[in-house]
Amino acid sequence: MMRRYVGIWALALAAAGCGSTGQKVLQDFGIKDRPEGYVSGADKVMENLPEVAKAEMDRLNTGQRQGEILYDKQDALNGAYYKRTKVYETSRPLDAQVANQTRRDEETGFVGYIEYSYQFYESARKQTKADAAAQTSDIPTGVRGRETYRYRFNSGAAWNGGKGEPFKE
Repeated sequence: MMRRYVGIWALALAAAGCGSTGQKVLQDFGIKDRPEGYVSGADKVMENLPEVAKAEMDRLNTGQRQGEILYDKQDALNGAYYKRTKVYETSRPLDAQVANQTRRDEETGFVGYIEYSYQFYESARKQTKADAAAQTSDIPTGVRGRETYRYRFNSGAAWNGGKGEPFKE
């Protein structure tokens, strides 16, 4: 009889002891409703992504400012050099998730994904590479594309300031 009471008390204490943790697990898996005003870490990352996108788009465009010099061959004897530059024009936050921990020493946190759209611009054609390099790429080519980058956030949903990693789905 005494064992039964001890067993019931032990079970009651165990259930009470993991009450808040148990509630959080149920909320995280969507079994139980979250309290009013609850904001998940992934939601916080999604709120931070537009600021990250603005800073990173500036960095990406600065890195592409020099462009690349290409040769436009018209025939066997004639051609011209021109500069082509990729200009990132818009960004769109896509998703935020809990990061998978791949190494024991790696900090847990979140990853956020941002898609950037870009367009290529070209300069006027010139006879030498030096002349082409000195030109501004201001002629839109109509060639557009999109790239997705992955960014790392710490467990508090703060961006670590690191460069994004190109992400292929």
